[in-house]
Amino acid sequence: MLIVCVLLCIALAVLGTRLYGLKKDAEQERSKCEQILLAFSDAILIINPQGRVEMLNSLAEKLTGWTRQEAVGRAYGEIYNTRGADSDLIAEALEGRSRSRSQVFLMSKGGQEFAISDRVSPLLHDYGQLLGVICTFKAMTRRQTQQARLAQLTFRDSLTGLYNRAFFEQELPRLDQPARWPLSVLVGDLNGLKLTNDVFGHSVGDELLIAVSHAFLEVCRPEDRVFRWGGDEFIVLLPKTGQDEANAIRQRLQGALEGRAVGPITVNLPLGCSTKEHAGQDIRAVWQQAEEEMYWLKTVEHTRFQKETLHGIVKELHGRSVAEKEHAERVSSLAEELGRYLGLANHELRKLRLCGLLHDIGKVALDAEVLRQPYPLKPEDENEMKRHPLVGFRLLNSFEDTADLADAVLAHHERWDGRGYPKGLKEDEIPYFGRILAVVETYDRVHSISPERALELIQEGSGSRFDPAISNAFLEMMGKKSA
Repeated sequence: MLIVCVLLCIALAVLGTRLYGLKKDAEQERSKCEQILLAFSDAILIINPQGRVEMLNSLAEKLTGWTRQEAVGRAYGEIYNTRGADSDLIAEALEGRSRSRSQVFLMSKGGQEFAISDRVSPLLHDYGQLLGVICTFKAMTRRQTQQARLAQLTFRDSLTGLYNRAFFEQELPRLDQPARWPLSVLVGDLNGLKLTNDVFGHSVGDELLIAVSHAFLEVCRPEDRVFRWGGDEFIVLLPKTGQDEANAIRQRLQGALEGRAVGPITVNLPLGCSTKEHAGQDIRAVWQQAEEEMYWLKTVEHTRFQKETLHGIVKELHGRSVAEKEHAERVSSLAEELGRYLGLANHELRKLRLCGLLHDIGKVALDAEVLRQPYPLKPEDENEMKRHPLVGFRLLNSFEDTADLADAVLAHHERWDGRGYPKGLKEDEIPYFGRILAVVETYDRVHSISPERALELIQEGSGSRFDPAISNAFLEMMGKKSA
């Protein structure tokens, strides 16, 4: 306590001289005080009321990586970089509150990270006027640092850096206290994560989760607690936050997420909100209310999200390759024409037209370079290309409006003789629309090179590659068109 008092007195002398322009003898006293501060074994940082560094001693120079000449006059956040911490103690001290931490990580100018303990206190004039802030801190031992890192790993999600479920169970009862009421809860559930993982791979799904975590960290305050509760679920605890303020934070979060996307997948996170105002409310019931609101929002937005996502995926594919866009449109038109020739009903024609438009949608998950390769493809590119019916099947099965198209898209590279892919189906095992797509897609791929050769391929493949009845009907239709 005596050391702390001495430090405060010295710091006050340093700041008082700067602030009030004391005379020469006071300047000399200030110089002595600074020399004493520089000699202390703890790192010391003094910040003025404007939040700028007034001085630091040699140990603070060593730990922060900033020299005194570089640091003085700069905003304290540049020098004392603990941005990964849960709270900003210097900002709190500038508002008149003293606090200490047993451990926090300090990032030096050179990018090194140190585990430190610190204490930050406001410096007040006799009349209560804020003169500045003194921050004392010391590096922890190697063993203490290892223990701190282990504790950090124990309570942090390794992917996003947010708090995890284990820490939530520990932190909820700590925050559910009268001093921190009203306590608001936000609950979010990320749309499209399973689709992203299934179609584009878990690395892209991870990018989606990281994008969400960045938005939380940008908007939420140091005293808030943000948790990744499960695979695609997030919870935020907002102490001393009423319903109106919590709704404002929710709106800011939605604004921060607006327009964010990973590839063709737009970030979409419905957020429910509820608040505990008094002791008569059970915090877990409040949490459940927020969760119920989130699920209601998720249901309401479900159709819009699906349509926007499907549109984004198609736009992504066609943006990569104009040739694929034009091919899809021609196959769609030709499939509908053949379906009408075969006597299909109007509702079947609509479905067939969509099958033609989306039959190659699975190519969105392929390397863009493969799409640009001319036929015939190299063996390695051929193997990559053969993935697209299965990817398309997964995609279309993910959306209510296209689930009934998935089987046909999966089967459009099957052969009548059973030597196609991906399942090796044969004859009537192949969905009817898949058999139609096989004929018209082959014709369109070759037609741009040689219309005559395209018709020959359909004729040669009848009964082996193609359903003989469908291929013969196609040839008849094309013959009547050219007659």
